[in-house]
Amino acid sequence: MNKVLTRILCIFLSFSMTVGASPTWALMKNETITGEYPFYAFVEDEENPWGSVWEPLDATGEYKYSDDYFAIKSPGTHSALRTMSYALALAGFENTKDGYPNETGIVNPKMRKLLGELGFTDFQYWDEGSQEDGHSMGTSIAHKNITYETVYGMESKELVVLAPRNYNYMTEWLSNFNVGEVGDHAGFSESASLVYERLKSYISERGLSNCKIWMVGYSRGGAVIDLVAKKVNENLDAFGISADDLYAYTFGAPRASVIETKYSNIHDVKDGNDLLLGYVFPEKWGFYNTGVYEEIHEADLMIPETIINVENLTDSSKIMNLIFDSSSMVVETGEINGKVFMDELLDFLVESGITREYFNERIKGPLSDIMKIYQTRELDKQSKFSDFITSQDGGVLGVVLMNFLMDLSTLPGDSLEEKLPYYPLYQDLVKTVEGEATEDDIADLAGNLGRLMGTYNMYPDPPVDETEFETIRTALPELVKALGPVIVADAKYTREVYGDNFAFYHLSTLIKNATALVYGHIPESIMPILEGLTEEDWPVIPKVPNTGVGALTK
Repeated sequence: MNKVLTRILCIFLSFSMTVGASPTWALMKNETITGEYPFYAFVEDEENPWGSVWEPLDATGEYKYSDDYFAIKSPGTHSALRTMSYALALAGFENTKDGYPNETGIVNPKMRKLLGELGFTDFQYWDEGSQEDGHSMGTSIAHKNITYETVYGMESKELVVLAPRNYNYMTEWLSNFNVGEVGDHAGFSESASLVYERLKSYISERGLSNCKIWMVGYSRGGAVIDLVAKKVNENLDAFGISADDLYAYTFGAPRASVIETKYSNIHDVKDGNDLLLGYVFPEKWGFYNTGVYEEIHEADLMIPETIINVENLTDSSKIMNLIFDSSSMVVETGEINGKVFMDELLDFLVESGITREYFNERIKGPLSDIMKIYQTRELDKQSKFSDFITSQDGGVLGVVLMNFLMDLSTLPGDSLEEKLPYYPLYQDLVKTVEGEATEDDIADLAGNLGRLMGTYNMYPDPPVDETEFETIRTALPELVKALGPVIVADAKYTREVYGDNFAFYHLSTLIKNATALVYGHIPESIMPILEGLTEEDWPVIPKVPNTGVGALTK
């Protein structure tokens, strides 16, 4: 009987080794390393998460790591490694509010410290600074030798880790808008090629072989890593590895590839409520992520639908109150699932002519000009720039309104009602909200906007210099002209659905819920979700000073 049992056991083991070991055969022997990693937090007030986003806070989270994560072949679900990958990606935020210096070879101390704690050595960091053309990408690479036990015995590999810059990109971020006319997203692709060559050189110069490669990326960094991992998959022989040896994790990564390929060793992790940036760049433009989509939380965010009541626009006695109290214009019409709204919005934009080609030709230029001024500011001064554009007290909006009133004072007539028919800007505005404005009407409206912005010396304490102001004064009208078809189409659509007194359903709902829609893209969104997963995920637990964000739930 013992001989029979022995023979059966041998046959079973032989069969198991022939078909390949299941993940359950990996024998966990290495110690678990624990510690803290740094990242930027964005929610200062947990009681008001939607209203306290934007100002970054230095924070830390807890991680757990083991070399045994890599004893399991790459394709498939690796909960603990996924969570650790998120921690590593967030460490790539570079916690400095002063941005990146322009010198090369600047070492990211937070990333270096974390990788050192994990046992990685030979750390190399590339930072080309904030290139004017935007096509740079800060990159950290290191390696370590890992040994683990499997049913085949002890195995030893060189584990190479790669993490790009994942926040505070400065003008590097502007390549997000460089979608290109054909092929993969041009801005992401150029940065990915840069990172790919760095990875190849790093391995080659050190004579590393028998490697596993672990790469992570968040947001823009995730889009770049998605393309880097795709390129590695297409050139496995050049690295001397199999697909089982590549572990790529992206978080909140925009779509960047025009090839709808799904590599099982690329994990594109997203919160289903990452709804604003999660739609950049859309499949309707022919863009895809190249990995397996892993939704860690369903899209359950409910947002209010709003429309603009324009009835007062034709009532001259109420126009002044309307100008200085725009909240009276907004009407809530119901509630909708955020993903349902974004799907509908995307269909509407494409149907209104906002294609990849149109974006590249008409929208990219002025949008990039404005965002370049924003991105080159230190993080704690970016909000001042935003306020400058939208403020009625010493900002662009305030000066436009002041000059608008001055225009009216020069027109014939004693009352506002008598003056308005003589004011071309008002007539263009009426045509726009009625969905009847022509391209020439929009051009006139945009031209008046530039004129009404006035001169630099009209602003009491501008957070921009005179050259930057002139750039804004040129770019804003161009952006209005480029978006004109959408504005007019939205007004027409809304009047058809809701009646003649209303306009701008899509634009109003988007603006009203912008903060809520972007919330699913920031670290505090994903952390509580990971924390709520199974015990094997070993969740990262954020510790933000004076906030208690770790308890934040959706």
